[in-house]
Amino acid sequence: MIENDLYKSLLDDLAYAVKLSTNGELNKSRVVARQVSGKAIRELFKQLKYPTSPSINPYQYLLLAKNEEEIFKPIAFELDALTTKVNPDYSFPEDLDLITYAKNIIQFTKNF
Repeated sequence: MIENDLYKSLLDDLAYAVKLSTNGELNKSRVVARQVSGKAIRELFKQLKYPTSPSINPYQYLLLAKNEEEIFKPIAFELDALTTKVNPDYSFPEDLDLITYAKNIIQFTKNF
């Protein structure tokens, strides 16, 4: 449902997350993956005429999507992974591939 220009921009942002990960900057990579996923969700909310606001950040859009189970059921696992809280040392409690999950969310919003 998202337009091609935005889709390309989201994929470019995701490529940046991959580059960060490759360079060993995993924490930054994860942040970018969350941001790009939230941007995709925000755009889908706009297309569906859900209320959106500039004061809602991309992470909050991921949380909002988790509450819309009927719409986002196909990507529920990805939403859960991308909203997983980090440990006190900023590591993840499990090995999560947030870049792949972000890509799945972008693809879902594109094809919705």
